[in-house]
Amino acid sequence: MLIGGFQEIDIESVLKESPDISSDIKLRFDKKNIYKNKKYFNTGRTASIFLYKYCNDFKEGDIILLPDYLCLTLITALEEAKMKYEFYKINRNLEIDLDDLKNKINPRIKGIYITHFFGVPVREKVSNYLKDIRKKQSIRIIEDITQTHYSEEECMGFGDYIICSLRKWMPVTDGGLLAAEENIKFDNVKVEDGYNEASYYQLLITCFRQYFNKNPQKNSFDYNRLEKNANKKRYEELKMRSMTSISKKIMLNLDENSLIRKRKENYSFLYENLKHNRNIVILSKEIDKNSKNVPFGFVILVENRDDFYNYLIKHNIIGEIQWNLPVKYYIPGEDALYLSKHNLMIHCDQRYGLDEMKYVVKIINDFFK
Repeated sequence: MLIGGFQEIDIESVLKESPDISSDIKLRFDKKNIYKNKKYFNTGRTASIFLYKYCNDFKEGDIILLPDYLCLTLITALEEAKMKYEFYKINRNLEIDLDDLKNKINPRIKGIYITHFFGVPVREKVSNYLKDIRKKQSIRIIEDITQTHYSEEECMGFGDYIICSLRKWMPVTDGGLLAAEENIKFDNVKVEDGYNEASYYQLLITCFRQYFNKNPQKNSFDYNRLEKNANKKRYEELKMRSMTSISKKIMLNLDENSLIRKRKENYSFLYENLKHNRNIVILSKEIDKNSKNVPFGFVILVENRDDFYNYLIKHNIIGEIQWNLPVKYYIPGEDALYLSKHNLMIHCDQRYGLDEMKYVVKIINDFFK
């Protein structure tokens, strides 16, 4: 079977008795129910566009500080809203360079965009600094929990706004979230229907995956090409759309505890069986069954990453590069560039069990023999 790539649509969840799809999707870290104001979109990117265009804290020309290790969609959203951006540094260990961030703060900055990377929230001293600065200055904190959606650390939930691309955790075609504290109101702007070409292509990928899983002798590069084309459709459209009702139904029917348990088990197996391999650097943090961090994926750094990436595809393992930096827009720091050129995330989500993880370990170790 294929390991990695888009998740197949969960037909069983679609056929279950329907929950009230007007219900809110819970944020597990939000124990005090601070983020009561929620709005659902087709992607995290369109949720960000809505934030910049229609939340009263921002206007055209405002400057948002972004991490220099990022996905192009963060820049795309700001440009669509006719806003500006500057950058602070991310260190090679994925932690915010706090000194650099402090040096970038000035009266022109209206917002700071924070990303929690790969299931691990920012350090406590970073969250404390951001809590302090939002009190002292009129700077809004935008907190991206896309990669830490199920984590429950106390170093989350300090932002004025929460952004999340929910679909990346779940067997759905779409799904993004914008959340804010109760006293922050969203403009009541109508968004387009969620059913579009991008959601159709992702649904079609389910059929492709079934075919390739039943025919493992087929070329995995062909599947990878199809998936990249489907992703392209999503990136091409910037129109703000709502989350589809079917995707929200699947999310509300999801067995989250099983999802979390399987991810932790798979992740821990990979960690224990690859930590002695001197040819890779495990960027992900070690966890145990009691950890409040839920892995987004298993992230490693490899010197000859592109050859390694293609080798994995040849063996039906589709790794994910996070990210190819959009260097035509800015000059990243050395650490961000290194991360971009050497990282690969191995999927270890709820689709898989011990047999698949054993296979992943074998294929990785074989590459370095």
